[in-house]
Amino acid sequence: MSAGDPDRSGADNAYDEQYFKETYGCDGLKRFGMHWWSVRWYATIVRRCMRAIGGRRLLEIGCGHGFMLGRLEHEFETYGVDISRYAIDQVGVFAPKSICAVADVEKQLPEHLVTGSFDLVVAKYVFEHLENPLAAVRRIATLLRPGGILFFSIPNTESIGARWKGKDWYAHQDPTHCSLLAPDRWLEIVAEAGLDVSKESADGYWDLPYIRSLPVWLQFPVFIVPTAFSCLVGRAILPARCGENLLIFARKPMHREITA
Repeated sequence: MSAGDPDRSGADNAYDEQYFKETYGCDGLKRFGMHWWSVRWYATIVRRCMRAIGGRRLLEIGCGHGFMLGRLEHEFETYGVDISRYAIDQVGVFAPKSICAVADVEKQLPEHLVTGSFDLVVAKYVFEHLENPLAAVRRIATLLRPGGILFFSIPNTESIGARWKGKDWYAHQDPTHCSLLAPDRWLEIVAEAGLDVSKESADGYWDLPYIRSLPVWLQFPVFIVPTAFSCLVGRAILPARCGENLLIFARKPMHREITA
């Protein structure tokens, strides 16, 4: 289901069918493939967060085709926005009960996303694509109810992948990544937006090989096993800087007014 349709921009055109197929290798989810596991893991974490805070309404920024929303829409009131008209057109297939719209979180969000009405907002692999992520986080903060949670993930520029692989690191392969910031800067952005960081974690190391001179199978126990365990139990349990992506959970204070 879709709602609203702002003017399209050049950024929208960058995230077309070709982008999704080149970046993710598919236009759907192959069962037990890497992206299938990723969606399952993030959805489980979101579900746990929502249940812990007694949440009912959640919004996904950069919802893409609606893969994660499709896993959650039977339990919660789910909304999504994405800058790509192409992606939003696919939501009816993968998340038919969710209300999704084309929108640019850096500039403006649809009117039906009411200030202070969301228990949780999730943004996975989104903020690194934005020229002004602080503006986006500030806008998102206004949507959260007091005590609500923003959960987001971004590439960890201090990971061993970033340090050991240099220009070959996975996050440098996407030309739309324009905000590959240091972890401490992301924490500053959260604070500047008026939110309090409640937890930091990581997704693990999944971009083998890390040691070119060592057979991949020998690297599995060190890198893949902890990552796979976290994925199987559906929890963000790894230390904050021990992964390709940094996960941040930020809470809106109970008594603080926030404006975009």
